[in-house]
Amino acid sequence: MSFKLFIYYCAVCGGWAAFLAWGLQDLLHFQKKFENDKVFQTMSISSLVGLVLASAVGTLDALANSIRSERWMRILVCLAVGFLGGGLGGCLGQLLQNLGLPRFIGWIMVGTVIGASIGVFDFFQAFARHQSLRPAARKLINGLIGGAIGGGLGGLFFDALEFLVHSRRSSLAAGFVILGISIGLWIGLAQIILKEAWIRVEKGFRPGKEVMLAKAETTIGRAESCDIGLFADPTIERIHARILFQDNQYLVVNNGNAATFLNEQAVTKPSRLVSGDRIRIGESLLYFGERHKRSVMRTQKSEF
Repeated sequence: MSFKLFIYYCAVCGGWAAFLAWGLQDLLHFQKKFENDKVFQTMSISSLVGLVLASAVGTLDALANSIRSERWMRILVCLAVGFLGGGLGGCLGQLLQNLGLPRFIGWIMVGTVIGASIGVFDFFQAFARHQSLRPAARKLINGLIGGAIGGGLGGLFFDALEFLVHSRRSSLAAGFVILGISIGLWIGLAQIILKEAWIRVEKGFRPGKEVMLAKAETTIGRAESCDIGLFADPTIERIHARILFQDNQYLVVNNGNAATFLNEQAVTKPSRLVSGDRIRIGESLLYFGERHKRSVMRTQKSEF
């Protein structure tokens, strides 16, 4: 999917996921069951919010930026991190509120964990494979930043609704939805705005599709295991090419017998990518993009 759609779906799915979390806690009567223990009450609700929101945003990220065989594991990691982190964030937030601090600080903590959850799988996968941690760490940090901003802004609205809406049940439902939209929206925005490098399919299978490069090695080809799948083209090999992150730069490598072209020049050895480059594989044309500031810094370093 395109990056614009990714942001839109993050916001929409965040809102619906939060509404589901409100419905579940209302059905389970968390407010009444734990009304004498505010810390445990908040921790239980925050765990539920973290679980549902992290699984929703994690599912979107898995569909947009992951191969099929990894998707369920990614979603499960997001679910676990969201549940545990959400409960811990809610608990700490309530303890701080008991000390007189604003309650939205707790939602900042919950949002931070939800945002970071979508990068945890990539980070530990890179660590296990002894690959560069930078692309995965960037994704994790971007999610953390977006989640913190979304949790803070959504938490402010959440608290304000309690004073504006007389019905406790209605204010809680509306607050949950606004909180979910805010967290989902800002996670999506942070991932896209702060991304370092990406590929856009300009011609070929699913033109317009955009993929963030959050791995040290990104594979391209017809195989289901490829990170960027280019199907229905017999001239493309199963694993046709790879994009590597090495020595603080991105390289394109031809992986098989069929040719890979970089700006219409055949790739015979690992070739450095610069923002605006176009990679042709079979009948497909891919655009490589990189943040301008990062590209300038890399160019300056190469001159010394």
